[in-house]
Amino acid sequence: MRLDDAIVELEARSRDCERGTSAAAEAERAAEGEVAKAAAAFATANESLSSARERRAAASARAEAQEARRTEYGRVCFERFECIPQRLPEKLGFDETEAVDADVQSALLERLTAERERIGPVNLVAEQELAELDEARIKGAEEAEELTQAIHRLRGSIGNLNREGRVRLLDAYRQVDAHFRSLFTSLFDGGQAHLELVESDDPLEAGLEIMAQPPGKRLSTLTLLSGGEQALTAVALIFALFLTNPAPICVLDEVDAPLDDANVERFCDLLDRMTRETDTRYLIVTHNAVTMSRMHRLYGVTMIEKGISRLVSVDLGGAETLLAAE
Repeated sequence: MRLDDAIVELEARSRDCERGTSAAAEAERAAEGEVAKAAAAFATANESLSSARERRAAASARAEAQEARRTEYGRVCFERFECIPQRLPEKLGFDETEAVDADVQSALLERLTAERERIGPVNLVAEQELAELDEARIKGAEEAEELTQAIHRLRGSIGNLNREGRVRLLDAYRQVDAHFRSLFTSLFDGGQAHLELVESDDPLEAGLEIMAQPPGKRLSTLTLLSGGEQALTAVALIFALFLTNPAPICVLDEVDAPLDDANVERFCDLLDRMTRETDTRYLIVTHNAVTMSRMHRLYGVTMIEKGISRLVSVDLGGAETLLAAE
């Protein structure tokens, strides 16, 4: 009986143990669920913490960027407007209570910025440069006025010189023309010739044409005469110039080359007349025997020895005096 009671008691205990085991297993399962929930909550909390840290880091970066922008805007505000940002609305007359369209103001800012950039940077020495330019302008105006006055004086002097030059030129022209007419008639033993101003009414700009009419010919220009006639006409004009304005010496080179013997005699007769009427000494370069025979003194070059030239001088006037004395 005692064994049965022991078995019953043991069975009862076994059942109690099974119930305790079941309760413990149930509690374990409940605890495991709570642990899983806690782990999930912990993971969620970690995720939230990581996200919060990221948001905090981003916010800190944005805050630093905003602080840097605020500092930069403060510097730009001070450079552009010479005041701190807090006083900028008061200085520029902004109404803080008035609603402002940001897009309109942004477009206006862009337009004004573009206009300012087109104008270019501010020249800090513009006032000094303006003063220098103004001084240079005043000096240039004074110099221009002086130049204008000098030009007027110069033009007046040129006008006076032109007037005096016209008077003197016309007077000399009349004298030369009168001597030329007389000498031409003497050289050609007749005929007529004169000087004529052509191409302009102003004597200073006019050209000079020689009109000649040897005996038996029509009046024509110098270019239509023969070579000898041209030479005699030129000689008459040269001597007319020397009669008008004498010179100490006159050199004539081969002027008698195109002349025949009769005209050479006329040339020599005129040369004798010129030596009597003027104080000019005439030096004639010639190979004509008739002309050489009419000269007062001859100069020539001879070569007595081969390769050695010698200047020879003959005083024909002195020779004639000696012959007359004998």
